[in-house]
Amino acid sequence: MGDSEITSTEIIDSFDCDIISKKLAAINNKVRFSILEILRSNNKDPLYSREINSILLNNYNISISVQMLGQHLRQLVEAELIEEVSVKKEVVNKIGKRNVNGYCIRNNAFEDLFLEISFLSDEILAFFDVHQSNFKKDDDEYCRLTVFNGPDKGKFFKISKDETAFIGRKSKFKNEDFDFPVVLLDDEYSTVSNVSKPHLKLFNRDDSWYILDEGSSNGTFIKDTEIPIGKPTPIRNNSFIKLSRGNGGAVIHCLF
Repeated sequence: MGDSEITSTEIIDSFDCDIISKKLAAINNKVRFSILEILRSNNKDPLYSREINSILLNNYNISISVQMLGQHLRQLVEAELIEEVSVKKEVVNKIGKRNVNGYCIRNNAFEDLFLEISFLSDEILAFFDVHQSNFKKDDDEYCRLTVFNGPDKGKFFKISKDETAFIGRKSKFKNEDFDFPVVLLDDEYSTVSNVSKPHLKLFNRDDSWYILDEGSSNGTFIKDTEIPIGKPTPIRNNSFIKLSRGNGGAVIHCLF
């Protein structure tokens, strides 16, 4: 490596590195990640510990003690991802509202992660470019699909309202092998089902778009919730669908 390469390398200073490390360590836990999701979806009003515990149990099937929850909350506070504020809430076995410690997402909580780590900011810009190009293709008669990850990242497909599209891994198939619309994904999406028994079908019914998973190997997910097998599931405009999860899965953006 020459001197010019060394001097051009971006280095995160030790202070920023410590902050980023704390945040990554805090996020790398199912309970704390779920707490962040809860607080982000409820950003208008801080929640106190018993409210958070109730949502964890009812919506995430996570059962932990109030003491354990307190430890998770402290770690998120120390990582500067959430902040503790005083709020008035109805408290169990108490009459009237009481001052309690509430929690909410900090402003700019994730800026350090995305702006200081150059490869993350580059990825965000790449996604933004794909997203913007999709919005320019405005036509109410079509659902526009864009692959957002892996070897087919950026590939674009346009499905008409009067068509049913098969989505899956291409294997030995080519577009000309079908007399109906297909979204053929690269074989590197190894956990996506073969298009011959498609991972997913996409179609329009009564001006609403639906997806149908008739029994894929590794499931289909919307916001990390697996859709039911064999039941048409409506999708929202400007949403993401995951064909399988983790390595070998495909993420597709839908716009209509």
